[in-house]
Amino acid sequence: MMTRRACFPLLLLAPAAARGGVGKREVRYLGGVWTEVKEGTEGRVELGEDAAVFHFSGKSYRLPYAGITSLEYGQKVGRRIGATIGWGVTTLGVAALPMLLSKKRRHFATIGYVDEAGKPQGLVVEFGKEINRSAMKMLSLKSGKEIEFESDKAREEFYH
Repeated sequence: MMTRRACFPLLLLAPAAARGGVGKREVRYLGGVWTEVKEGTEGRVELGEDAAVFHFSGKSYRLPYAGITSLEYGQKVGRRIGATIGWGVTTLGVAALPMLLSKKRRHFATIGYVDEAGKPQGLVVEFGKEINRSAMKMLSLKSGKEIEFESDKAREEFYH
């Protein structure tokens, strides 16, 4: 009986832990002008010949490279505290130390662009770790805009 009581809080926290990071090859919408997309929605991006196409919840949003006015890259580095606690509780502390020593990086992009009506717009997304560099480099190459970095550390990690 005591074991069930101890595990119940972990079951409640599992959905929150599952959405902690975006998939390796996915993109997460964090905000911008696409009001039909809820913040935090995960999807994918296709980098085509003349536009990037973002797919969220069965809908597609086209972003022509010619309309891009600015690209900014930033990252957030954090310890895996939640995972450490989870592993510590379930393995009696055996697997907790390696988790505490590991880091998790989140890769953010802020994209400024002009829409079809000529109005300035903005978009903030989080890229998965396997596509962040290639997506940002492709956006920069196709739009002709330099990537601006939020910090020297972000620049260093991007080109590492």
